Amino acid sequence: MWKDEFVSIISGATISLEDIERAMTLKDEHLPPKLYKFRSVNEYAITNLSSDTVWLCSADKYNDPYECCTTLNFEVLHRAIQNHHFDELLSQNNLKYQLSQDEISKIRNADDPVRSLSHALLEKDGSVPQEKHKQIVEALIDAQFKVSSENYQHFNQRAQQGMKICSFSERVDSVVMWGHYANNHQGFCLEYDIESWPPGEVRRRMLYPVIYSDHILDATKHILQSMRSRDFNNLYGAMAAIHKSPDWAYEKEWRFVLPMGESFQDQNYPMPKPSALYLGSRIQKEDKATLLDIARQKGISVYEVALSPTEFKLEPRRYDDNS
Repeated sequence: MWKDEFVSIISGATISLEDIERAMTLKDEHLPPKLYKFRSVNEYAITNLSSDTVWLCSADKYNDPYECCTTLNFEVLHRAIQNHHFDELLSQNNLKYQLSQDEISKIRNADDPVRSLSHALLEKDGSVPQEKHKQIVEALIDAQFKVSSENYQHFNQRAQQGMKICSFSERVDSVVMWGHYANNHQGFCLEYDIESWPPGEVRRRMLYPVIYSDHILDATKHILQSMRSRDFNNLYGAMAAIHKSPDWAYEKEWRFVLPMGESFQDQNYPMPKPSALYLGSRIQKEDKATLLDIARQKGISVYEVALSPTEFKLEPRRYDDNS
């Protein structure tokens, strides 16, 4: 499946410009011909329709609390940090005067330097019973992991605030999407003709497919690489933004993904004119009149979404002014 290849290209700890372009070309070749935006009828949606814009907002405004979240292997990360800052740890705490060079060398080369260092210092202390050493060390390590986990929760929150997103669907005929995102079928849906967007168009590049996975994206290798070098894959934030639980797979989502940072305000973003407007099966008469007026002024094709009398199926039909 092309999405697996796409993820494989962009998921390395480092990434070259050639690989980025290869991934973008692959994605561009598989863009859906049409994408759909479901809306309730309200002042903001009417403004977007009238002004040919969509609303870009921070991921923390979305209804999925896992938006843009990543996970870490804290044990692996702590060991890497310990090895990286081992000499600094010894110097700051004057520990190099309490340990011999042979002891320091042995601890430095251990799988877990902090555990080894803690055990070595307890051995030298003598005031703590031998049988208590392991319990004390593990309690210290657990406390360290807890603090790191809480800090990482704040990191994920900041990542959500800095990632700007706008969502679309491959489907216009989803009963569930109309129910969830178009005010229980009382709203409308806009169609965008992606095929008509020229190659290299910035919006084509901003569109990403959502990848539905049982597992939160593990960012350990990306964080480790960023510690070692400036040469790391800065697309991992975008990868986090396109990984979601399979519970959301019914949405068949594509989304604009812009890692703009927390200072970038939520705002309207310019779009090509919609290629069609779809009216919900329960739309109110006055809302229908408002939307039809705008569509006529802008020259947008209009469809009504009818309910099939024999199947659980929505059937878009071209709107007839005389109906």
